[in-house]
Amino acid sequence: MRLIFLGSPEPVIAPLKALLAQARALGHEVVGVVSQPARPSGRGQGPVDPPVAAYAKSLGIATLQPEKASSPEFLAAFAGLMPDVAITAAYGQILNEEFLAIPCRATINIHPSLLPKYRGATPVPAALLSGEEVTGVTILFTVKKLDAGAIIVQESMPIERDETSGVLTSRLFAASTPLVVAALRHLEDPAFAGTPQKEAAATHCRKIEKQHGAVDWQRSSAEIYNAFRAYEPWPGTFTHLEGRRLSLVEMKHDESAMSGLAPGQAHYEKRLRCLLVGTSDGTVQLFKLKAAGGKVVTAEAFWNGLKNRSHVVFQGGEL
Repeated sequence: MRLIFLGSPEPVIAPLKALLAQARALGHEVVGVVSQPARPSGRGQGPVDPPVAAYAKSLGIATLQPEKASSPEFLAAFAGLMPDVAITAAYGQILNEEFLAIPCRATINIHPSLLPKYRGATPVPAALLSGEEVTGVTILFTVKKLDAGAIIVQESMPIERDETSGVLTSRLFAASTPLVVAALRHLEDPAFAGTPQKEAAATHCRKIEKQHGAVDWQRSSAEIYNAFRAYEPWPGTFTHLEGRRLSLVEMKHDESAMSGLAPGQAHYEKRLRCLLVGTSDGTVQLFKLKAAGGKVVTAEAFWNGLKNRSHVVFQGGEL
């Protein structure tokens, strides 16, 4: 089968690389890559390709980067590659029915959750926010309704206690490779249609905005720590002290820690070399912080730099 890979961010290079290494042995061929357009970046604001496009171009693979995946020009170029299967992984654009009609066999998607749970664009942060201990990868048929197609193959995986969204996303896409290979074997059977999802069990992810990173110290320690994990690397978590915005760079959660601190109240714990910050049911530990426009500093350096350490209270907002 003629395969086209659609993806944009760094973590999905892993399944593309594996496909390129194994396609010939499987009797298939990767004939093209589709990725987002280059965007201004850096101090000079020059155009920079997304990681998948840059990787594909470095190997001389035909690469399409439409501003809109629904444009007639792109659809004509895509059809010209004569794909049998399109494989999407965090591509970043909605694919219309005209697109889905082009691949002869199917369009399939690599989704980092155990569908039908966490449909949408942010399944990894959603799982961490909910305190899930298990997640997984689903390979499914792409249909018009978001993430609602029949499941081709699925595998569950544990979530490590301190994994952040960035780390977990990379691990899940790296682990997707054997599942994609298994899915392609299923698709060699023209009668294979997968297993329909249970609509009654479906849940959906919310869109993540920058303001979601504001810490609400009235929440529990577990909720605050799960938000820290979910929003790393973007949008990050932050709080305020005397009008200064502070990004929280390194945090830990000790379920047994009880300090008598009010929510948002902080003091430096010399033995642990961290700031203990009160929550609704205990504390979280801050090891590194960053003031707006400043450098990342340790909790000790931050504490020593405060003029008044007698009553330090962080102000936050909704998670």
